[in-house]
Amino acid sequence: MSFRIGVIGAGVHGARYLRHALHHVPGMGVAALCRRDEAAGQELATELDCRYHREAAALVADPAVDGVVVCTPPSSHFELAAQVLAAGKPLLLEKPMTGSLAEARRLAKLDAAGTAPNLLLAQTLRWNPVLRRVRELWPRLGRVHHLRLAQRLAPTTLAWQRDPDVTVGGSVLLTGVHLFDTARWLTGSEFVRVDSRQDQVLNPVVEDFFLARAALADGCRVSLEVSKYTRSRACWLEAVGEDAQLLADYQAGGIVWREGSAEERLAVDGAAPTLPLVLADWLAAVRDGSTPPVTVHDGVATMAVVDACYRSAAARAPVVVDG
Repeated sequence: MSFRIGVIGAGVHGARYLRHALHHVPGMGVAALCRRDEAAGQELATELDCRYHREAAALVADPAVDGVVVCTPPSSHFELAAQVLAAGKPLLLEKPMTGSLAEARRLAKLDAAGTAPNLLLAQTLRWNPVLRRVRELWPRLGRVHHLRLAQRLAPTTLAWQRDPDVTVGGSVLLTGVHLFDTARWLTGSEFVRVDSRQDQVLNPVVEDFFLARAALADGCRVSLEVSKYTRSRACWLEAVGEDAQLLADYQAGGIVWREGSAEERLAVDGAAPTLPLVLADWLAAVRDGSTPPVTVHDGVATMAVVDACYRSAAARAPVVVDG
C-alpha cells in the first residue's frame, strides 16, 4: 500500500519533494499540498493529481495524508511541526529544525512525549554522494585536527529571506546548519566553543556572509564559511588528519586524497539528487519503526551551534556552545 505524503510549503523546494515522491520513491505517493499562493497551488495540485489545501491545518487533518513534509520558512517550523506531532503523523521537517534554539528544545520535548513516530530532520548533505564517500574514508585519515567547510552561493532570490517579518536569520541559520551538522556527522563529536563574525554584504535584512572558528569536544578545530553574495557557487570540505588529508568538492564532485607523497583523485558524482534518498529512508523508518537517520537530538545540537554563532557575533568574542 502506498504511503501518501502531504507537503506544506509547496514552492520551488516543496515541489521537488512532491515530484520525487510521485516518480522516484517506490511505495510513496502524493495526497495533498499546501501553498499560500492559491493559483500556483491549485495549478500544481492539478498537475500532480492531488488535493490542494489553502491552510496547513486542513492538510494535517486530511485522512488521505499519511505523512507530512514541512518546507516553509523556519519561523513557522515549530508551530507546524507541533500540529503534525499532535495529529500523530510521521513528519519530515526541512532544516533548520526551527527558528531558534528555544523552539528546538520545545519541539524535542513534544517529540519525547512519543505522540508522533518518525520525525526526520532533512539535513540533506548527509545523503550527498561525495560526503558519504568522505565518511567512508574518514577512519583512514587518522586523528583529524582540522576540518574546513565552505559554501559560496549566489544571493537569494527568495523574497521571504529579505522580509524582516518572515525571516528570523540569514546565512548562519539557513545555510550554516548544513555545515554544523556535517561536522558533527563526520567527526562524531559535538561543538563546544565558537568564535563567529558576520556581515550584510548585499542582503539588507540579515547576514549573507559569516566566518567562524570552532572547537569540537575531541579537540578538532573547525573553520566555517558561508558567502551568499557571489555570482558563483562552490561547496568545499577539507580535512587534515595525522595519517592523510582530503579535499572534497561536494557540489561539482570529486575528492583529492593525499597520503604521504602520493595523491589520488577519486571520481564521485556530486550532482545526484538527495531528496529521493531522504524520502526513501524516511519511508523505511516509518515502516519498520526504526530511528530516523537524522533525529530531533541532531536538530537541537545543530541549533545550539547557530545560537552560539549569533551570541559570539553580538559579543565579538568566543562563546561556549549551550549544549
